[in-house]
Amino acid sequence: MLCFLVAYLFSTGSTADHSCGSLMGDRRYCLDLSYQELEKPPSGQNVTSILNLSGNKIPALTQSMLEDHQLLVRLNLSHNAITVVDGSALWQLGLLKEVYLGNNKFICDTRLCSFRSWLETNSKVVKDLSDVTCHSPATWKGTKVKDLSTNLVCNNRTLNGIGFEINTGTVFLIWIVVPILITLLTALYIVLNGDNRLGRFVRHGFGSCIQRLCYPSRDREREEEEEEEEERGSPSDHLTV
Repeated sequence: MLCFLVAYLFSTGSTADHSCGSLMGDRRYCLDLSYQELEKPPSGQNVTSILNLSGNKIPALTQSMLEDHQLLVRLNLSHNAITVVDGSALWQLGLLKEVYLGNNKFICDTRLCSFRSWLETNSKVVKDLSDVTCHSPATWKGTKVKDLSTNLVCNNRTLNGIGFEINTGTVFLIWIVVPILITLLTALYIVLNGDNRLGRFVRHGFGSCIQRLCYPSRDREREEEEEEEEERGSPSDHLTV
């Protein structure tokens, strides 16, 4: 009976009408739970083939939520509050013929990577593909999820900020490079201002380098004066006995 039902559903054309009425005399095979303020799909007996959950308040879609509905052929999750989709939740629905996922609140970051991969492979199954768009971050709001590059979603590891984005390079700079620089500058300040032998030695060497770099003419004049004094010699050298 169930196999016949699945074969019947596959043979029918695509339709946006998910009302169940009476299907094969058993409503277990078709559940219309639209606009019931549900926050997750109902548990089932793994016999449901059509499931309409549109217009509810489902915030995310995980694998466990659909484990009891692996015989689904048609699924409507449009007009919910879904921000994150675990791609494995949809990969496990091997019989899925059509699904509606539009008008949700997808956050386009790395958590959407597996869903983006599923979407690329099963784009013909998604009947409202143009309505599957990013809700945040602001940079990508309104962008179709299918148009996002795999590198952007899966490899760049974009993190959400408040009105901006922070990538891994920025995080590395903030959490690693900046503390190192602060530590080095602090140590340099202590050495240059500390009243100790190392501090005095560093200050003397640093001052000599600065003087040689900034006032090279003074060094030459001093050297010339010293050479002249050596040539003249001391007064006692010119006395004769």
